[in-house]
Amino acid sequence: MKNKYRYLHITLKGVNLNRVYKQCVTQNIQLYNLDRKSYKHLEFDIDLKNKKKIKEYAKLQNYEYQEDSSGFNKILNFFKFRFGILIGLLFFLFANIFSGFFVWDIRIYGNNFVSSSAIIEVLKNNKIRVGGIISNNQLQGIETVLTNQIEDISMCSVIKKGTVIIVNVKEKLKSDELFSIYNGKDIVATENLTIMELVVSNGTAQKKVGDSVQKGEVIVAGYVKNTSGQKVTCKANASIRAKTWRTATETYYKKVEVNHRTGKKVSQQYLTLFNMKFPVKNQKNKFEFFEEEFKEVPIKNNFLPFKLFVNTQYEVTKEIVEQNFENDKQMIIERCQKKAYEGVKTYDQITNTFETISEEKDCFVITSYIEVSFELSCMFG
Repeated sequence: MKNKYRYLHITLKGVNLNRVYKQCVTQNIQLYNLDRKSYKHLEFDIDLKNKKKIKEYAKLQNYEYQEDSSGFNKILNFFKFRFGILIGLLFFLFANIFSGFFVWDIRIYGNNFVSSSAIIEVLKNNKIRVGGIISNNQLQGIETVLTNQIEDISMCSVIKKGTVIIVNVKEKLKSDELFSIYNGKDIVATENLTIMELVVSNGTAQKKVGDSVQKGEVIVAGYVKNTSGQKVTCKANASIRAKTWRTATETYYKKVEVNHRTGKKVSQQYLTLFNMKFPVKNQKNKFEFFEEEFKEVPIKNNFLPFKLFVNTQYEVTKEIVEQNFENDKQMIIERCQKKAYEGVKTYDQITNTFETISEEKDCFVITSYIEVSFELSCMFG
């Protein structure tokens, strides 16, 4: 049976090609895929070991001889005179396989309060770092270490995907503080408000009901006076009810500049690897007016952490357009109201809403007000 990994495809052209059959039978040469194209054209496959015999016979009979190696032999022939390519290919394959054992990037998701540097520091202390060889066994228990060492993490997951460590973090919930304790003593307002009710159980009131309090002012001081009139430090404690306003503002210009894209664009592209940049495309921007977009294009690569960045400039023409405020008024008010409602806290009780519109020389200014009241116990309860 023919060895499919080691054979030659032979083409012979000439007269009296019938002699080839007899010669092959005499020398015990097997022919495969025999194809007589014409009286003077014959093609067939032979084992590589019989190449020399056929070639010598073709020369003796003055046949035109052509050969086409296939299978494994074809690959060997390709690299026979391209040894450098073979070495480079083997090195690249080895480097890719070997680099797969390393970690080349650490990505952290879900952290708003906890700094990424704090998480990376804990990972480093547990021998998980960029450039290190990390096995899945090393990741066992690292989630517990992170939650134990970083107070604001309630739970997390750490997985290795290719050459990247992915850390997903869920932080402990925090209430937005309207009041803060300075030095463990004073109650201080962290935003502008008006006091509606104030009952002090410990400390000395610095404000009274009806007072407007600015951000940073002390409401209840952390001290009391003893019978001798001396101040004794304590931790202020009080039940406070106050009101404030959640606001949002929209500016509607009477004339606006509108861009129209012409369809022409240029771009600059580059790859990054280990903080090194490799330019891929660099078209010069000669546009007088343009819009610019910058994006990262994902590259599916589990071996090396390549990133492709594309910066594109689109040519535009500019046009000044007059706007009609009356036509857009309701839409602008609703948009302004929506922004104001986004600022309402979970513990706020809405007591009133209204909008104001003022006209300036070149614009209209719309402000939406939402009056809310809240209690200190609502925040900490």
